[in-house]
Amino acid sequence: MSSHGERLTFRHGSIGRVISNTKVVAALAHEPGPVRLTRIQTWDWAWGGLLIFSVLLFFRPQDQIAAIGAMHVSDLAAAIGLGAMVMLNVSRGESITRMTPELWGVFAVGAVILLTVPTSTWPGGSVGVFTGLFLKVALIFMLMVNAVTSPRRIERICWVIVLAFGYISVLAWRDYALGQNLYDGHRVGGKAGGFFENPNDLALNIATFLPLAIMYVKRPGPIVKRAVSAVIVVLMLGALVFTQSRSGLLGTVAMFAVFLVVSRMLTPTTILAGIVAGILVVPMMPQSFFDRMASITDGSKDETGSREARRVLLEQAVLLFLEHPITGVGAGQFQNYGPPGRAEKWRVTHNVVLQIAAEIGIFGVIPFLFLVMRGFSAAWSARSALAWTHRRIPKRRGKAAPEPEDGLEPQERVFLETTASALFASMVGWFVCAQFASVAFNWTFYYVLGLAVCTRDVVRARAKAYAEAKALSGEGVVAA
Repeated sequence: MSSHGERLTFRHGSIGRVISNTKVVAALAHEPGPVRLTRIQTWDWAWGGLLIFSVLLFFRPQDQIAAIGAMHVSDLAAAIGLGAMVMLNVSRGESITRMTPELWGVFAVGAVILLTVPTSTWPGGSVGVFTGLFLKVALIFMLMVNAVTSPRRIERICWVIVLAFGYISVLAWRDYALGQNLYDGHRVGGKAGGFFENPNDLALNIATFLPLAIMYVKRPGPIVKRAVSAVIVVLMLGALVFTQSRSGLLGTVAMFAVFLVVSRMLTPTTILAGIVAGILVVPMMPQSFFDRMASITDGSKDETGSREARRVLLEQAVLLFLEHPITGVGAGQFQNYGPPGRAEKWRVTHNVVLQIAAEIGIFGVIPFLFLVMRGFSAAWSARSALAWTHRRIPKRRGKAAPEPEDGLEPQERVFLETTASALFASMVGWFVCAQFASVAFNWTFYYVLGLAVCTRDVVRARAKAYAEAKALSGEGVVAA
C-alpha cells in the first residue's frame, strides 16, 4: 500500500498496539481478506480455481466418475483461476503474474523442452509431454505463487493434500486386503490413478507428503484434527508397506531422520515411542516386504530382476547423455529411443537427474537442479526466519520481553514454522525417491516447491509489512 503512496490510519495508541494489529500488517502485505459465501464481492476466483483444481488433482474423482473427466472440470477450474489471477493483477496496475526466481526456473525448463523438440527422436511425443503435462504444471505453479498468499491458504492446501492421502491410503489398504489392483501379485498400486498409480510412484508420494500429515499431529490445534491426522499417518505408513517399494522405504527413512531433526522432535520421548511402535508393528509386516527390502543390498534376492535392470538403465542414460549432451533425445523420449544393442528397451531412466540429462540435455539440467536447490532453500529460509520461536526471550529487568517483529499471530507463527520444517523434510523424501524414478515433469515436486516458496514469501511479506507499519507509526499516523 505504501508503495503506491497511500497512508494508513490507525487508532490512537502506542506503537506496540498499532504494530500488534495483525490485520493491519496483513493488509500491508497485500494478503486477501476472509471469504464470505453470502457476499460474492469477497470471492477470490483465482484462489477458488486453485483449490478446486487441487482437490481434483489429489482425490482424482474423475478416475472413478467418468462424467467429471469428460467435462474437464479440473481444466475449467484452472482456467477460471488463471483468468481471475490475470484480471486481479492487471486491475491493481501490476504485471499479469508475480515473478519469483522459482517461477523463472520453471519457465526455463519449459523453454528447454520446446527448444529441444526439433531434435527429438519423436517431436510429436515431446510436444505431447509439454502440452499434456508440463504446461499445466507450469501454469498451476504460477497460480500458486500468486494465489497462496496467506497462512490460512497455505493451511488449506496442506489439509486438502493430507485428507486426499488419507483417502488414497484407505483404497490401498482395501485393495491389499482384497488382493486386487496388485502388481507382481503382492504390491499395491494407487487405486486413484494419476501420478501415483503404480507402487513406486505411490510410495514416492507418500514419502513426500507424509511430513504434512505428521505436522498436523505435532502442532497444537483442534484435537479432532490432530486425531484424524494421526490416523492418516498410520494409513499412509501401512500403504507404504503394501507398495513394497525399496525406493519408497529409503526416501521415508531419510525423510523421517531429517524431519525429526529440523522439527526438533528428536527427543528421548520420541525415540522411545519409535522403538515401541517398531516392536509392535514390525512383526505384523508381511514376509514379502522383508524379502523385497533385502534385495537392496543383496541382488540374489531380487526375484524380478528389477535391481539389475535399473543398473543397466542408469548406464544407458549416462551414455545417451554423453552422446547428446546439448539437446538430449527429446522430453519423454528416453523410453522410445531404441538404438541397436540397447539391452533395456521401452523403459524409463529411473533417475530424475538422468531423465532430464538424457531427454533435454545440459541446459535442462541446470534450471532443474536450480529448482531443486531453491526448494530446499525456500523451506529452510522460512524455518530459519521463525526458528527463534523455540528460544526463550529473556525479560529485561522490570520490562516485558520484546514483541516479535514478524507481524504474525502466535498460532500463525507456529504453523508456518512447522510447515516449513515439514516441507524441508518433504523435499528430502522426494529427492531420495526421485533418484530411482523418472518424475521430473510430474506434479509432486512442483506442489512441494510451490508450497515452500509460498511459505517463505508469506513470512517475508509479513515481516516487511511489520517494518512498514512500524515506520508509519513512528511518523505519527493516527486516526482523525
